[in-house]
Amino acid sequence: MSPAKSAHEQPGAIPAAVPYDQYGSIIRDPASVDPDTITWQKPTPFTALLHLHRTNGMRGSARYVTWKDVHGPAVYPMFADDLPRTIRGTIIDHGVIVGATWVPITRRGEYGIALKDFHEQEEPAPETEPRASPAEEAAARYIDREHVVRLVRAAFSMGEPEEHLHPDLKNLIRHIREDQP
Repeated sequence: MSPAKSAHEQPGAIPAAVPYDQYGSIIRDPASVDPDTITWQKPTPFTALLHLHRTNGMRGSARYVTWKDVHGPAVYPMFADDLPRTIRGTIIDHGVIVGATWVPITRRGEYGIALKDFHEQEEPAPETEPRASPAEEAAARYIDREHVVRLVRAAFSMGEPEEHLHPDLKNLIRHIREDQP
């Protein structure tokens, strides 16, 4: 903890694992719950439609609010210090926060969620497939050309051997194999 900021102003950290209950809710203080009911999971950002559920924890040093998933029973605690930034940085439609991405964090030994920073909410650039080597591209073209040759022979030659085909058909097959127009 930085000596320049008090404990309630600390930004929070991404934990190694997050405690969830059987409903998918994040458990704020795992010490206050039976350890057999906790499922520890890797923290991953998530999108959910959330509405403000409870604000009764706004007094004292452990100030927090609770958000509830609109489409399920899950509830998520949030440190009260993050509430103003959440309200300013999201779209609220009829009391529901839409289009936001949430990240699990830990602060002062307790767990909660925070709004993912605005610049972090942008979709990452799609990962491109590594380029094939020239040999791999040539092999793929050869396989595709041979497939076309088989289709042409099946459609026009009626099972005749290649040497007995009409000269125009032989010429077409030659052009396909040589990849020429």
